[in-house]
Amino acid sequence: MLFAVGADRIHPASEADLARAEADGTDPAAAPRLRATVLPPITDAHVHVGLTELADRASGSLARVLDLGWDPARIVERAARADDAAHAADPAAEFAGTEIRFAGAFLTAPGGYPSTRGWAPPGSVVGVAAPVEADAAVAAQVALGADVVKVTLNADAGPVPDDATLEAIVAAARRRRRPVVAHVEGVGQAERAGRAGVSALAHAPWTERLDDALLAWMAGAGLRWVATLDIHERGRGHGAGLSTAASTALDNTRRFVAVGGTVVYGTDAGNDLDHGELEPRELGLLASAGLDASALLDALDGRGLLAPWGATVSLLPDDATTRAALGAGGDVGAGAGPSSAPAADLIPTLLGAQPVHAAHLEEHLS
Repeated sequence: MLFAVGADRIHPASEADLARAEADGTDPAAAPRLRATVLPPITDAHVHVGLTELADRASGSLARVLDLGWDPARIVERAARADDAAHAADPAAEFAGTEIRFAGAFLTAPGGYPSTRGWAPPGSVVGVAAPVEADAAVAAQVALGADVVKVTLNADAGPVPDDATLEAIVAAARRRRRPVVAHVEGVGQAERAGRAGVSALAHAPWTERLDDALLAWMAGAGLRWVATLDIHERGRGHGAGLSTAASTALDNTRRFVAVGGTVVYGTDAGNDLDHGELEPRELGLLASAGLDASALLDALDGRGLLAPWGATVSLLPDDATTRAALGAGGDVGAGAGPSSAPAADLIPTLLGAQPVHAAHLEEHLS
């Protein structure tokens, strides 16, 4: 498969890319080859960079992260620092090869979650008291470079936006072509978020068992779930059995997947997890929720929240083990990846992924 490479973008070559290359006198058939299998950037679609070491250490297997709520000024600075490191001559520079995309501040009702939490720094929460305030709140995040908008609906921890305000936030984001990701906690909040038109839930719901009809409606509406299933088990001893929250989240996710729902990989890094690697426990829980290998690969590119291709790609060794795990020759970019193979068979291969920024792609060419 042919890829087009720019200073800050790698993507499968389109007909227009090939036409431009030929017009410039470049023969696509003579293009250099990558000594690896290419995947879209492996993405953790739920992190909080300010609560982790992610921006202060060399990158691991993640090519991209999506920060879902922090002080916008701080996250903009960290994203810029990561971008500078990715362009640096030393590919081992801090967080090299990993993109930081972000939502900016949490939008919620005045006094709502997480404004009362000690871990939320000043500036990380914006209160939206009425529909008339929604447009300015969303516009401020987008002006800083936000890729998505984050809203919190935690009725168990404080006030939440009313329906009209929530719908106004979603409408303001849509006008700016930004998806809305909602933290939902408390009875009825997942349905409220879905009916208001949010694009994704930040977690698989764990505070209530959703009925089958609602799950089918969510799947049909294209609502995505960033699963974060492992957050309920961190710090628990082995053999203790699943907690009530974990059992509820896993049950909801299994039934959501069974009716065609789309699940996205995310860990809520910063919540007792601070590394820049794929988390095998989360991958395993996604497999146990019913994702086959193809669905697991799809879950790893942040689709529906971020563009599937960006400034980085994820590389796997171009060997027999990788090809066997991916199936169909391993040509994932062409949509020929695994179909119904067990996801568990793919996990060991994915853990060896290497993120590479466009600025360093030449080091992997032959």
